Amino acid sequence: GIGEGITNVVFNAAAEQYGERARMPAAYADPKTWLDVGTGHGHFCCVAREVWPQTRFDGLDMSESIEEAARRGWVDRGFRGRFVDKAAEIEGAYDVVSMYHYLEHTREPLAELAAAARVVRSGGHLLVELPDPESVWGRWLGKYWIHWFQPQHQQFFSIGNLRAALGRLGFRTVAVERAGAHQAVDLSVA
Repeated sequence: GIGEGITNVVFNAAAEQYGERARMPAAYADPKTWLDVGTGHGHFCCVAREVWPQTRFDGLDMSESIEEAARRGWVDRGFRGRFVDKAAEIEGAYDVVSMYHYLEHTREPLAELAAAARVVRSGGHLLVELPDPESVWGRWLGKYWIHWFQPQHQQFFSIGNLRAALGRLGFRTVAVERAGAHQAVDLSVA
């Protein structure tokens, strides 16, 4: 659609950041199956398979972009639709489920997390990355902070609230990263 070309340029330029994300579970897991929720065209999966060449990378997205990701071979299997609707179909199927800048775009984030609890295999891992409403940039920039990004960003979790929600679903937090932004554009965009 409109803006797809420039969006592809931006996502292709983020290969180093995708590699960093892909390496994050290395201390905790050796995934054989990985589902990236909200994968779009599959840029993350394309880079992550270089880090984890023996891993099957599947993607899920609501748009037709997931079909393009499968056609390109950037995902092994593409699921089109809502994660909460697909969870029963793929229950217990994945060692790792990632939600990179996905949860804040959803209407019912607790239902999305519950879907992840169904899909992650026992002993598996859920990776969540989202804007931190308690960040220094968020406080300093106020209404000019890009991650308020209305109306696309519908939900915000503090780290404490996210950990509590995950705990109620049976997840145990093994690591929290609260460091520099993967997309360090806060000041320039403001």
